[in-house]
Amino acid sequence: MRKIALALMICLLLPCFASCHEASEMDDTLYVIAIGVDQGVADKWRLTIQFPTMKSGGGSSSSNGNGGNSSSGGGGGDDESGQGYATVDSPSFFVGIDMLNASMPRKLSFAHAQIIVFSEELAQSGLIGEYVAPIGRFSEIRRSSHVFVVKGTAFDFLKENKPTIGTTLSKSFQVFAAASENIGYFPHITLENFYEGLKSPYGQAIASMAAINEMESSSEEGGPKEEQEFKTGGEYLAGELPRDGKNKLELWGTALFNGDKMVGELNGDETRLLLMIRGDFRQGLYVMQDPMEPELIVSLDVQLDKKPQIDIETEGEQPIIRLKFQLDADLLSVQSMIHYENPELRPLLEETFKKNIEEGIAELIQKCQELYCDAFRFGENAAKNFLTIDEFESYDWNRRFHDAKVEVDVDFTIRRTGAQIKSYPIKEPIGEE
Repeated sequence: MRKIALALMICLLLPCFASCHEASEMDDTLYVIAIGVDQGVADKWRLTIQFPTMKSGGGSSSSNGNGGNSSSGGGGGDDESGQGYATVDSPSFFVGIDMLNASMPRKLSFAHAQIIVFSEELAQSGLIGEYVAPIGRFSEIRRSSHVFVVKGTAFDFLKENKPTIGTTLSKSFQVFAAASENIGYFPHITLENFYEGLKSPYGQAIASMAAINEMESSSEEGGPKEEQEFKTGGEYLAGELPRDGKNKLELWGTALFNGDKMVGELNGDETRLLLMIRGDFRQGLYVMQDPMEPELIVSLDVQLDKKPQIDIETEGEQPIIRLKFQLDADLLSVQSMIHYENPELRPLLEETFKKNIEEGIAELIQKCQELYCDAFRFGENAAKNFLTIDEFESYDWNRRFHDAKVEVDVDFTIRRTGAQIKSYPIKEPIGEE
C-alpha cells in the first residue's frame, strides 16, 4: 500500500518539476507596440510594425539589425529615439507576420500592441472589413487596442511616431487616448468598438482621425491680421491645426463609415457634439461670441451633467428621435468685461450658447443622415421598441435613420463664475492721444 501511495505521490509531483516547452525568454521576444495597415503595392497588404529597440540611445542609425528589409523597400531602426519599425508587403496579415519574423532577430509578439492605424485610402476603398477581420480574430492582439484612420499612409505615420516627452512609446499612446475624455476633439475607439460597429445593425462604425501636421499653416507671412472672422478653434480637420513643435502627429476629428467604407469626416467641433450625443463627452473648453459685443469672445468650461435622454418612436414610417441634454459650465473669461455674472445678464449668455449647441447638433445629425451613417448609436435605443432581434433587424434601422425626424432640447446653465464674482473694465492709458 505504501508503495502505491508513494508512486501516486511521485506521479503528482513530476509535473511540478517539468519545464514548459513553450517558455521563452524576454530577450528572445520583440514586443510590437503599433501596427500600421496600408494597401500593398507588391501584394495586397502593406503591414508596418513599430517596436522598442531596447537600446538606451546612441549607436549607428545605419544599422539594419532592428529594422530589417522588406519587399516594399521600407524598414529600419531609430536608435536615437529608442524605437524601430519594419514594413512588408504580403498576401495576408498572418503571412506578413511570418515574413517579418524571417528578417527580425527576435520573435514578434503582439500581446502589447497599443495602436492600430489604417490609411484613409484603405478606409475609403470599402475593403477595410477584409483587413480588420483577421486582426480581430488574432488571439495575441487585445480588443482594447486603439484604432485610428490616418491621412496619408500608415507607414509614414508610424515613421514619424517618436515620443517627444519621455522614452516610452506605449505610455504616449495611453496618454493620447485619455486626452479624448479631457478635450473631446476626437473619440476614443478601440478595436472592439470599431469591429463591432462594422457588423452592428444598431449603427455605423466610427474611428479617430489622425494625421501628420507639416506645420505650414502656422508660418504664414504677413503677421497677424487685425480683423479676423470668429473661430471656435475646433473647425479644423486633422492635419490642419495652426501649430508648431517637434511632434508632427495629431489626433483630431472623426472618420465616419457606412458599412465598411469611410464616407465622411468630422472636424473637432462636430466631434464634440457627436460625443455629447453618445454620452462620451466629459468636458471641454469653448469660446462663443459675446452676444452684446460680437467682435469679442466669452470662454466657458462646459461639462455634460449626465448622459443625454434619448427617446425614439418607430411606430410610423418616419422614426422620430427626441434628444434632451443637460450641460453645465464655468465662466472662464469675458473679454468685453460686461458683468455677465449678474443673474439678470447671465441668461443671455446661456440662451446664446444653448442655441449654438442645438443648431450644431441638428446640422451634424442631418450631415450623418445624408451619409446613411448613424454614428450616434441611436439604433440601440430604437431596438427597445421591438420584442425580438429579428423584428428589429427587419425594420432596417441603418436605412430608416436617413429619414428620421430629430427634435433637440438643450438645458444649459452657467453654475460657477471662477475666482471672481464680477467683471471690471480695464483702465485706459492716461496721457495718450
